[in-house]
Amino acid sequence: MKLSKILFSVSLIASSVFASEFIDYSKLSKSLKEEAKKTGNYATTEEVKKALTQKDWAVVDVRTAEEWAAGFIKGTQRVGREAPEKALENVVLDDEDKFVKDNLIVVCNTASRAAIEAETFRKMGFKTVKIYDMHKWIDECNPVSTKYSDAEDKTGTKNKFGAYYAEHCKK
Repeated sequence: MKLSKILFSVSLIASSVFASEFIDYSKLSKSLKEEAKKTGNYATTEEVKKALTQKDWAVVDVRTAEEWAAGFIKGTQRVGREAPEKALENVVLDDEDKFVKDNLIVVCNTASRAAIEAETFRKMGFKTVKIYDMHKWIDECNPVSTKYSDAEDKTGTKNKFGAYYAEHCKK
């Protein structure tokens, strides 16, 4: 009985030591976004537009498949969060595993997930890694594309689908 109490006490102390080093998601993403702004690694809309036309840049989206299908920046590549490092290989490496695109802009809704994933991408050897939030793109009246189709959703309006703009942009 004493042994179980000792083991319990030791595990409780050990878990509290590790828990004191834990940084929650909100604090981590907030600090990473603030750091990106200070260091110039928070992309502007103009930088995103330019990167979409450059051969040495990739604009990748780390949102879920459902988020991406609902609205994405035309020309971006979805790499998701499940295994983005693996998915990036198809976008940035050639057949000999050499970088063809060594600069990245990582997109998600608020740049929180992008900021966290950007840390991993930097460690992978990318020359430049910037983050960007989809909300900014939409709020500045840039178009988003969608994967919605009336073939998948029979309640659709049978409209032609393509570029969409935020409601406030239609005025």
